[in-house]
Amino acid sequence: MEKIKYFIFTVFLFIFLTRCEKPVESEDIISEDGATSTLDNSSVGTGVEGRISDYFYNFEDQVEAKFFRYRPSILQYDYGSYYSFLRKDPPSMFYKTFSDYLLSMKPLSSDSINYTRRHYIDSLSVEDRIVNDSILISSSQFKNLESLEWDFEAEPSQQRYRLRNSEWVQSDTMIYYADTFDVSAYRAVVDTPYIDSGILFVDSSEWKDTNYVFMSSDPVRFVAGFQFVRQQLSNDSLVFRDNTDCNDNGQWDVGENIVQDYNQDGKYEILYEFDDQNGNGVYDDGTDIALSDFNGDGIYGIVYEFEDMGNELWDVAEIWYDIDGDSLYDLNEPYQDRNCNQKWDNEEIYTDANLNGSYDLGEDFIDRGNGIYDNAESYTLEDIDGDGTEEKALYLLSDRPDNLLVDWTDPNNPVAKMEINLNDSLVDRWGNVYNNIIESVNFTDVKYKDVGDIDSLVTLYTRKKVGHITGSEKEPDDYYITKSEWMSSNLGVEERKYNYHIFYEEDHLNQVVYPSYFLPEGFYYTPNQIEDGFWQKSQLESEILYYTYNGLLRDGEQVDTSYYDTTSVAVYFIEKSFEVNSSEVKVPAAKNRYNDLGVSGILCLRDSSIVLDASECPSVDTTFTDCFKITLKKTMTMVGSGVEFGQRTNTWLAKGHGVVKSEVDVRWTEHPFQSENTYNGIPDENNEAWVGLSRIELAEISIGTQSNLFRRLSNPATEIKLKELVNNPDFDFDPFILSPQAGINTIDLRELIR
Repeated sequence: MEKIKYFIFTVFLFIFLTRCEKPVESEDIISEDGATSTLDNSSVGTGVEGRISDYFYNFEDQVEAKFFRYRPSILQYDYGSYYSFLRKDPPSMFYKTFSDYLLSMKPLSSDSINYTRRHYIDSLSVEDRIVNDSILISSSQFKNLESLEWDFEAEPSQQRYRLRNSEWVQSDTMIYYADTFDVSAYRAVVDTPYIDSGILFVDSSEWKDTNYVFMSSDPVRFVAGFQFVRQQLSNDSLVFRDNTDCNDNGQWDVGENIVQDYNQDGKYEILYEFDDQNGNGVYDDGTDIALSDFNGDGIYGIVYEFEDMGNELWDVAEIWYDIDGDSLYDLNEPYQDRNCNQKWDNEEIYTDANLNGSYDLGEDFIDRGNGIYDNAESYTLEDIDGDGTEEKALYLLSDRPDNLLVDWTDPNNPVAKMEINLNDSLVDRWGNVYNNIIESVNFTDVKYKDVGDIDSLVTLYTRKKVGHITGSEKEPDDYYITKSEWMSSNLGVEERKYNYHIFYEEDHLNQVVYPSYFLPEGFYYTPNQIEDGFWQKSQLESEILYYTYNGLLRDGEQVDTSYYDTTSVAVYFIEKSFEVNSSEVKVPAAKNRYNDLGVSGILCLRDSSIVLDASECPSVDTTFTDCFKITLKKTMTMVGSGVEFGQRTNTWLAKGHGVVKSEVDVRWTEHPFQSENTYNGIPDENNEAWVGLSRIELAEISIGTQSNLFRRLSNPATEIKLKELVNNPDFDFDPFILSPQAGINTIDLRELIR
């Protein structure tokens, strides 16, 4: 057998150059007047404390969690109200850790030049190599609105139109292309893996090849246009309109005249001065009970605190859908409330002068009000007649499609429309025609995909490593990579989103991020403004996410930091505050959601409904009492303009469960010249107006635990670089992306207007 030759290299602190750099270290705490830090105190608060790995996540464990994720348009709901309203769960976010992987992010050095010098191999190098490839481009997904159907199954007060949608519609196309690049080959003794210390053994008789791909800074962009015909609700949005024409005369009116607030309760009402025992509307002496002579006229009757005005028109009975066909209105039957009084009204009493059984123009009638005080009618400004001037349209838009539509094409026989199909039209009481309530529109969905343009391919041949003896020096830092995934809705189109979150534990819990900043002048809310108004550094930096005292979270901990951040764009004054409080929190994450009744079905615990499949049961609330609430607040002020952008997160960490709830709010300073451009909410006690951006609440969690020592011996973690994520099936081949984040929350201001 041929004798194998071995070279032995003694390696002292070899740190080789790669394309994955260690992030800049966390910012130092800068002491300033008024700054607060309790980290030097051996005891704070109530004395309640706990290890950060018990309350955040132990990254040695395999964690898979499901959260309910509330975007700005549904932040007003909690789980219970959302489920009661839509009969389905809120959108989900999935979060998982990768205990089998450690992210490789080590410092740079050039000490290895003697062992990594590369020698060009001319015979294996090729110029202008042509490689054929292809790329698949897919359109956005959408659903066609096929019909609107009135939901009779709901409680009468909760009935509305139910939107019947098609299955998902999507198209794709394959584009074929050719890439031309140079192929170069080199040889060296060793490649550039990170060898911290010790002795490296290589086999001088065997070569190993490694390919390096170098990409152009400008990718190749492929564009595809997809033609669709989409069925959607027309811009009139009739089913979402709340009527504000409260005297039903087809024109805007001021508020009704006030007589007097007789009972001084701050309301204008119709008052009964007696207890009407027999319900005849007239005071009967000796039978009815006198209450109060509000207007002091010595007569017990009915007193109006306002002038209940009619509309000088004879009003038919409000149109309703006669479920039982008895021509009589019943309380469970839907109707169109035309005078805003929240009850069905019969036709006005009239004198049938010609005895033809119907009202004729000119006949006397009792012009009845709606029985409630009406302020000036609300309205929506829109250009109704297309003359370029906005008129007062007497409606407000609701978030519920509960406006029962009535077709007055035949004025003598108006019909309630319980089902609306494609191209259906109607005429309202005033003769306005609304065509194509559900319309078909042609649209082009333009999608593009960038493909890396390969400049060159370098193949490096090195000796095979056959052994490595390490010294007793400290092991390199462990960087843990985690991932969140969710669906985002934009104009009815669902889009898959994801983000990677990198953490490491050294003194405190740190997070590795691309810092984000805003460009002058600030106050960005529209999609284009947000897209062009923020920028991110190209180098990863490390930030302290949660401060700890010797690895402990402590009730009452508070740390304030501030510093100037000088960038190539502007100088920003950064202020951060960190506060910990012992707390408890309720989230819909109870393990038991149902009782199995055997052949009788499944009893859902939240709403006591009976279902056949346990997966149909809604989540049930549970309260975590062993919690820490952590409040992080960051204010970024652009030096010179003085414009501030604020970000605040409130996160609840429960022992053994990690994050169970987290809220993100943002704010801008009030615009100095155009106050209407600031969409902030109501100022708080600090005169700061915050807008809710997102909220997540734990729904389910699975934690796979095992001995750290056993895991490292039986299944040691694999090191992976950020650029390798796109090639790894465990990470769904998703590349690392630049995206602002705070903890496991992704900060996407575009959601404010979706």
